[in-house]
Order: sequence, then C-alpha cells, then structure tokens
Amino acid sequence: MKNKLFLAALLITPLAVLLFSTLSFQSGFSPKDTRNNGTFFQEYFDVTALGLSTSSGDLEFEDGKWLFGTYGSKADELEEALYLMRQLNVALNRDIFRLKRVVFTKSNSNVESALVDYPRIEVVFDEEELLHKKLNTLEGESFFEDQKIFIIDPYGRAVMFFPVSMNPKLILKDLKVLI
Repeated sequence: MKNKLFLAALLITPLAVLLFSTLSFQSGFSPKDTRNNGTFFQEYFDVTALGLSTSSGDLEFEDGKWLFGTYGSKADELEEALYLMRQLNVALNRDIFRLKRVVFTKSNSNVESALVDYPRIEVVFDEEELLHKKLNTLEGESFFEDQKIFIIDPYGRAVMFFPVSMNPKLILKDLKVLI
C-alpha cells in the first residue's frame, strides 16, 4: 500500500506542477521582464502576407533560414547597420549559414550606394510600403527615427528588433539564443 501511494505521488506531482503553472500563466501571472536585450515586436506579424519581392521573385521562406534585416530608408545610417549585420553574422561561427542578411527598401535607388561593399546582402522590395506601414502601426512613428536591425523567423514571422546603437555583444547573445 505504501509503495502504491509513493508511485501515485510520483506520477501526479509533474502533472500537478504542469497544471498549476499553466493555470497561473493563463490567469496573468507571468514574468514581467525578459532577459532579452532586444525588443520583441508588440505582436508578431507574418511578413509573407505583405507581398514583398526580391530581384528573383517573391520573398519566400523555404530554405529554413532566419532573416536578419534592416529597413533601408536613410543611406548614411544604413551603412552602419550593414556593417554591424556582417560583423554579427561572422561572429556566429558555426551558425553563420542559418541567417540570411537582407535590406528592405521602398525602391532600390537609395540603397545601391550602400550595398557596394556588401555583395551578399539580398534586397527585398517593399513597393507598396506595407512593411513600412506595419512597423509604424505596431511600434509607432518613432520606430524609424533611428536605424534598427530586426529578426524574422524561418516561417516569416517578425520576432525582435535591435537599435544599431546597441552593444553588438548583447545582440550576438540574443541571436545565439534565437537561432
């Protein structure tokens, strides 16, 4: 009888913990602060639904790579973001091939001069400015005041963004956890 009670307690304890944690999380008792250095988007959004295109066709997420991108609106700040993206990609070591670096732009004219030194960066055209509008809607008009780098998961959902002025070691720490 004693062994049966002990066995029942062993089997019920993990279920009770799981049930209690799920109920407490659903009722609003969740961690307030995260240990992430970047900022999660207010809500995730699907980038594939925005009709973005590359020089080779529509933007697709079939290769299972994370997109590491920036929005190229100001050419002078774009250069700094591109350099930081390249340095972080190299610092990832063995995970270097899990990221694809991209620049989102309204038209290719304002980014061509900045991309001369970065031949492996793919340009994604936001011709109808749907991505630009979505970022403004979610994060406010101040989102484009300074250059930001953001991460999009392999399924096309925008996850997190970092200001270019952030310490690269902190960004790298988040990237290693994400990918």
